[in-house]
Amino acid sequence: MVDLAKVEQRREKAIQRAVLTEDWKKVDNLLNQPYENSCRKDRSYGLRSLDSGSGDTNPLLDTIADYNDPLYLLIKKEEMAIIKDAIERLLSEKDRKILYGVVEGRSYSSLAKEVGLSDKTVKKHYERIIDTLRKEL
Repeated sequence: MVDLAKVEQRREKAIQRAVLTEDWKKVDNLLNQPYENSCRKDRSYGLRSLDSGSGDTNPLLDTIADYNDPLYLLIKKEEMAIIKDAIERLLSEKDRKILYGVVEGRSYSSLAKEVGLSDKTVKKHYERIIDTLRKEL
């Protein structure tokens, strides 16, 4: 295997020689060589940049959704208001604590201690809460 430091030293010497002869195209090629090598390696592994196309003229990055679209943001805001309203209307204080605790990633046992129920009961409450909200929404 070739030592990477030796390759970089040879490239640096080649750049210096090209600068002395004022061959700017060669300097540009040598400076871009590490990037081009990484692109070739990515292609060989089947990796793609989000800014590369698949033969078409549009970059892949343009196909990703733009979440700053005002209409999208308005719809999401309205959806969140409907969900919050359903949670406030349908769930008791204890059920809301369980729901928000699970959403925050807390364990059933830590929630059980907080609300004064067993782990399995908290899990059953959570499953019932999800069913209730699913039916309503």
